[in-house]
Amino acid sequence: MSQTAAAYVHIGPWINWSHGPILGSTITLSERDGQLLTAFLGIFVTAAGASCWKIMSFALHQHRSPRDPQDGIHHQQQAILRNTETPTGASFELARLLWSWRKDALRSFTRALPLAALALFNFVLFGLAGIFSSEVTKAAGKETLIRSPDCGSLGFTTIGSQQALAAFASVDANDTLAATTYSRVCYGNLQNLLQCTQNPQQQLPWNVNRNATCPFTNDLCFYGDSSAYEMDTGHIDSHQALGINAPKSERVQYRKVTTCSPIHTKGYATSFNDTDRTDFAYGDTFQQFDYGPIPSNANATYTYKYDNRNLLGSNSYLLESFFYFAGAATNGWYPVDALNRTDADVSLFLLAPNSVFYESPVTDPFYAATTPSTPLDIDGNILTVYRPNQWVYALACADQHQYCNPTNKQCTPLTSSTLASDSLGENKFSLNQAQMATALRIDLIISALTTYYSVHSRGANALRASETMNELDQVGLPNNQWMTEVSSWFAVSMAKLQQKVVQYATGPGYVPDTMYLDRPTKIQKKMCKNQMVKSSSGTISFSVLGLVTILILGAALISTSLVLPTVMEFLRQQFKWKEHKSLQWTLDGKLQLQRLAYEEAGQGHWSGGASSVPLLRKGDLIGVPEGVDATHPRLGRVRRHSESGRVSTWTPESESLMGDKGLGFGIEPVATHHDGYP
Repeated sequence: MSQTAAAYVHIGPWINWSHGPILGSTITLSERDGQLLTAFLGIFVTAAGASCWKIMSFALHQHRSPRDPQDGIHHQQQAILRNTETPTGASFELARLLWSWRKDALRSFTRALPLAALALFNFVLFGLAGIFSSEVTKAAGKETLIRSPDCGSLGFTTIGSQQALAAFASVDANDTLAATTYSRVCYGNLQNLLQCTQNPQQQLPWNVNRNATCPFTNDLCFYGDSSAYEMDTGHIDSHQALGINAPKSERVQYRKVTTCSPIHTKGYATSFNDTDRTDFAYGDTFQQFDYGPIPSNANATYTYKYDNRNLLGSNSYLLESFFYFAGAATNGWYPVDALNRTDADVSLFLLAPNSVFYESPVTDPFYAATTPSTPLDIDGNILTVYRPNQWVYALACADQHQYCNPTNKQCTPLTSSTLASDSLGENKFSLNQAQMATALRIDLIISALTTYYSVHSRGANALRASETMNELDQVGLPNNQWMTEVSSWFAVSMAKLQQKVVQYATGPGYVPDTMYLDRPTKIQKKMCKNQMVKSSSGTISFSVLGLVTILILGAALISTSLVLPTVMEFLRQQFKWKEHKSLQWTLDGKLQLQRLAYEEAGQGHWSGGASSVPLLRKGDLIGVPEGVDATHPRLGRVRRHSESGRVSTWTPESESLMGDKGLGFGIEPVATHHDGYP
């Protein structure tokens, strides 16, 4: 994704139609807001886990609350279940209980361990849930939506003018260079490089047929009828492959087929001498190639003329290219009948090796060099190198395009870019309005996908062979080097398709003076809001379904934990059903346990004995006095003196701690049994 695309990522809700309207509901936030939401989800899930434990502990407490008296470990477990707010605290308290009752190991172990394990399981489960709550971002994927105010395609201010042609050439050169760079780095590269992971698909795949039928007349193809090289993309889905976000009913499919072959020059090349240049060492020879006329050259019927002076000096590869769009009103070149196709765009490439020499024989038909030569090196040693067998080699490609309606499986004919556009306009395969807008968006691009436009602006730099050349010294080449070349050109066209689809949504980054931004029509405006790219930084996308699920389940657990005891108490009172269980839950609360302890010791006047929070009468004071038995503390009962009505507590240290100031607190020593209990 270019910097232009990154600047226009849509912040807010949208639907990723790859997953449908429900699973695909997505919200994209800035990186800062996304991180805050992720942190909140972790905290929220932890709180939901604590609430889940409250529900579980309530259920366990109620299940374990019979009418019959129970032993000490039972009531201590009940108190822990009632008063511990978190599963970690409960597991710790239950484990400590197990340790304290270790003298009765079997009984304490079998009764405390399951509860501790259950609390620990709850903690681990929701701890993991808190960590994996961030997975809602992965569920949404890395796709983001582009919405740019500069949406549209380039248009010419003056059609057909020299300035317009120059502007188009400039734009094409920039686009081709960017596509070349992307295809070299990302096509066939399994590494997840940053620049390779930003399109909806890293690369658009295609199928290869190395024994395809010659796309021209059989006697023209170098290998005859069945040794051409065909590259077929199959049906490229506008949504899955190109990122034009739409439901299945609004998608279209595009297909490109390119078939290439080296072609013979014999019968199409004529040599002649230039009598005005008799001093030329190589005999003043030109070689003229007659593959069809070029309209711009009104006085010539030939395609290209090679000057053999290029064999001298330090001239590297020279690659000339020509194009013909079948069905177009005008063309830069009109091929001879043997090359002419009425259902395909034809690109012709003429390669002149010039002064290049090879270190080993080359049998590739586009680079053939088996003529030995024995020049001397700088030290006077004889070298054996190989010179090209002819001055110029030729290769031609036929490009065909097709649109399909995936809803009814109907397609346009496989034909040239111009005729494919005409078939699209006729709409004989029943595209709906949204599909037509998508197809027209792709149709703006396909003429630039012709093999000619993958090569023309780069010339000999488009040759992969030139990358292994040291000055004019070329290492040996495999006998299928020409296939490597046309494959790389095809990859450039596919990368260009990817980048131009995104450029429509972002707007072109480069607009020459003689061109303008052609705004979309009302029907096409939807195209400005439905382009997906993959965002590597700056934003975070969340699955709305994942967020809603977490929030609803978490809110349900939290709210249930808050009202469950009250609701159960109300229902039991209404139906007179096991009311003692709700009463036991209330009495095992830490505040009620505190009330019971002080009230049974005669300290204070209390109300709310069956509610969650008991209340002490205003002015009453309770507490533990000094001198308490540290090994077995107990709250003592108060004494009322019959003579004066004064209330006091007895301790060994004094007759009264509070005098006649009112109710006091203290502990009353009592006789104890041998086991320490009264």
